[in-house]
Amino acid sequence: MSCLLVLAILQVQGQVVQITPERPQRGEKVTITYHPGVAGAAIGKDASSIIVNFTYSTFYDQPWKLAMTKQGDKWIASFVLQRYATFASFYLQSAEIIDKPVADRHYTIAVYNGNKRVRDGFLHESYSLGVQIPKSPKLPALQLALLKKELTNYPNNYEAKVREQSVLMTLAKTPEEKMKHRLEARKIIAAKFEENPTFGGNLNKVTMGYLIIGENYRLDSIRKVVSKRFPESDLAKDYLISAISKETDETKKVAQLEALLKKGRESGENSTEIHRMLFEHYAKLKNEAKAVYHARKSIGAPEPYTPQKLKTIAEKLTAQRLAADTVLAYAEASLKIADQWPVGVIRYFPEYGHILPFVADSVRIKTVTEAKSSLNAIIALNKFYLGNKDEAIKLAVKAEGNGANKESLMNVAQVYELAGKPEKAFDAIWMVLLKDPSDTVAIRSAKTNFLKFNSSETEFNAKLKKLEGLKLAQLKASLTKQMMNKPGPGLNQLTDLKGKAVTAEMMKGKVVILDFWATWCVPCMQEMPYLQKVYDKYKNNPKVMFMVVNSGARNTIKDAIGWEAKNPQYTFPLYFNNDPDIGEKIGFTLIPTIAVIDQKGLMQFRTIGFEGAELEHKLAAQIDILLE
Repeated sequence: MSCLLVLAILQVQGQVVQITPERPQRGEKVTITYHPGVAGAAIGKDASSIIVNFTYSTFYDQPWKLAMTKQGDKWIASFVLQRYATFASFYLQSAEIIDKPVADRHYTIAVYNGNKRVRDGFLHESYSLGVQIPKSPKLPALQLALLKKELTNYPNNYEAKVREQSVLMTLAKTPEEKMKHRLEARKIIAAKFEENPTFGGNLNKVTMGYLIIGENYRLDSIRKVVSKRFPESDLAKDYLISAISKETDETKKVAQLEALLKKGRESGENSTEIHRMLFEHYAKLKNEAKAVYHARKSIGAPEPYTPQKLKTIAEKLTAQRLAADTVLAYAEASLKIADQWPVGVIRYFPEYGHILPFVADSVRIKTVTEAKSSLNAIIALNKFYLGNKDEAIKLAVKAEGNGANKESLMNVAQVYELAGKPEKAFDAIWMVLLKDPSDTVAIRSAKTNFLKFNSSETEFNAKLKKLEGLKLAQLKASLTKQMMNKPGPGLNQLTDLKGKAVTAEMMKGKVVILDFWATWCVPCMQEMPYLQKVYDKYKNNPKVMFMVVNSGARNTIKDAIGWEAKNPQYTFPLYFNNDPDIGEKIGFTLIPTIAVIDQKGLMQFRTIGFEGAELEHKLAAQIDILLE
C-alpha cells in the first residue's frame, strides 16, 4: 500500500507539477512548473495568482510563501539550492483553492549528491510528515521507514539514530520495550558526548538528543559534568560566566567577573561576554573610563550582529551621557555597515556557518532605514553635547525623516529641547504618541515641552484625548479594509477538555475568536497574557465566544489539561483539535494563529504569529468592528 501511495503521488506530481532537474544538486537551479487545468489539477487556467506554500523546508533563503510567475499556460517558480539545502515539502494555492498530490500528502523536493540523497535528507523528510499528517496513526511507522533509509545511507547520522529510538519508544507495546529503546537512545547520546565533550557544537547535539527523548531534566547535569571534568575548557568557562550573570548581588557579580579576567582570560569568545557585562555595569555607574575600556573589548570578531552591537554600545553610553566622542565613533561605524543590519532569524551551524534567512525587501528596507534614523539621532545628540549645535540640528532633521521610530524621535526631541526649540521637540514626541497614545514616558515629555510654549494644561489633555480616539479610528479603518469575508471552517472536530464536541449551534450569531496554540510553542506562551486581557474585556458579553484551541502536532488532550492545571492565571476556555486539516481550512502552518469569525459564520480576520502587545489593541478592535 505504501508503494502504491508513493506511485500515485509521483504520477500526480509528474502530470500536474514538474520539478526539474529530477535529482537537484546543491548549487543548481530548481524549477517548479505547474500546469493548471490538466487532469488532476485543482487550480484552473483562469487563476490570477499561484503561491508555493512550503510546509517544511531547509531552503532558508526562500520565503515560506513563494509567488509563481505565469509563462504562457504554465506557472513557474525557480531558485538556487544553497549549500545547506536538504528537503522541502509544499502545496500550491490560488486564493482559497489548494492543490496537493493526494489528500494527505504534499509535493516534495529532495536534494541529492550525485544519485544519493544528501545527508539529513530522509531525516528532514520524516519531520515533514509531522506537518503533512500530524494526527495520523500511521505517522510513527512512516517516519520510522524514512529514518531507516537515512541510516542506510548515513549509518553514523547521530540525530537520525536518536530519532529512530524515539519513534520506536512511541511504537512500543509494553513498558519494557519502551525502556529498552530509551536505554539505547541514552547510550547513543552518551557516546556522542564523549566524542568531543568540550566543543559547544557537539554539546548542543547532546542536549538535542535528550530533548528528543523527553529527558529535559538532564540538561543541567551535562553542564555540571563538563564543568567538573574539564574546568579549564572554554565551554566550562561559558557555563561559569552564565552562572555568574544570574548573581543578584551586583558587587559580587562584578568581583567574580573581574577575577576571571585576572586569570588571563582576556581573549577568546567567553571574554567578550565578560566585558559586555562589565561595560553595562560601569556605564550604569557613569564610570566613563572603565565603561569605554570594556565596550572596546566586548565587540569580538565581525559577525552578522556586529552593526547591532556597535549601536547598542552607542545607545548605552548616550543614555548615561558618557564619552560623546567615543559614542560618535561607535555610531558612525555602525552607520557605515547599517545596510548589513541583521534581520529575521539568523541560524548558525558549525558545518555551514551563519545562514541568513529570506526577508522580504520591504521588511529589510524598513529595518535598515529605522536603524539609520536611530543612529543619526544618536550622532545628533552627541554632536550637540560636544558643542556642534548646527550640525546636530541638521542630523536631527535627517533622523526625523525616513525610518523615524520611537527611539530616534525621543533623541531628536531631546536635541530640540536642549536647543531651546520646545515646539519642535513636542512635534517629534507627538509622532511617537500617534503610534502609541498610551506611552507614559512620551506623554510626560510631550507635556513638559507643550507647556513651555502653551501654558494651558487643559488644552494639552484635550489633544491627548483626541489622539486616543484618532488612533482607534485609524486602526478600525485599517482593519475594516482587511476583512476577508471567507466562509468559516467546519469546527465539528473540536472538543472542550471534557471531550464535549463543538457544534454550530454553540457559535450561531456570535463573534468567535479561535486561537490555535501548543504547550511547546514559546510565542504562544508569550501571547497568552495579552489574550487574557482581551478575554477579560468581553467574557461577559453573550455575543462573543472565545475558543483557545490546542492544536500542536505533538500534543494530546492530556497535555492541554495538564497545561490548564499549571496555569490557573488564564481563565479563557480551552479546546482541543482533532482535525488534521484545520491548518489548511483556516490557512496557517505556523502557531500561534488567531482567526475571528463573524455572526454569519464568515472568517473576517486572521493573524499568524505573535505580534506582541499590539495584539491586545488589534484583537479588541476586530471584535468591536464585528459587534458594531
